[in-house]
Amino acid sequence: MKEFLQKTSRLLAAGLLTAGSVTAVHAQRPARVATRVDSLRAARNAPITYSPVVFTMVSGKQVRGYVTSYDLFMHDKVECYEQPPNQLPPPPMKEMAVERIKTMVVEGHTLDALTKNGKPLGMLAENMTPAAGAKIYGYSITKANMYIPIPLLVGAAFIPVGSHDKYFWYVQPAGGIIQEVPRSDKAFATLMATAFADYPELAARVRQQAPNAGYKNMPQLVWDYNAHFTGGK
Repeated sequence: MKEFLQKTSRLLAAGLLTAGSVTAVHAQRPARVATRVDSLRAARNAPITYSPVVFTMVSGKQVRGYVTSYDLFMHDKVECYEQPPNQLPPPPMKEMAVERIKTMVVEGHTLDALTKNGKPLGMLAENMTPAAGAKIYGYSITKANMYIPIPLLVGAAFIPVGSHDKYFWYVQPAGGIIQEVPRSDKAFATLMATAFADYPELAARVRQQAPNAGYKNMPQLVWDYNAHFTGGK
């Protein structure tokens, strides 16, 4: 009997040690790491941000919609939704050709369709000087800085390396038509001195190609011109 009790005590002690060991293993187990499935599930459930937009069409009709992204100059087309895109199931995305649009109003910005010599340029751009008077619209094109040749079996292909934004301006003098602003100093001075003719001091600065009165200073020049007639308001 004594031997039996001793054997039972040894078994119980071993059982307690085993339970303690299991408890220690559970306590030291690292936290669960997120898997790719978790990431996909989180991305699928992420909220969609969007902005209401109002289009005034060339026909005069107003159309309301929603955009998930936009720039202050838009080329060729605008991607939008007829209903909020966070609905389930999500509504289909539609493409609207810029040629059909006269203005686009989104988050306090008004983008106008630009024309040249009466023909649409396929571009919406924000008036950068919204005060009454002359208007200026700007847009940029990303250009490659340099190209490197890649040898082919016949000849070579040239791959762009690096890039920069090249800016372009359109100006609409008060009561006038939209014109593309030339980049060359002489042509720029001729056009803008004429546009600013009713502000002789500013016109003279531009004509003389004074510092800070060139192509890259267009927004400030137009702002100065408008402020001259509005008392800086």
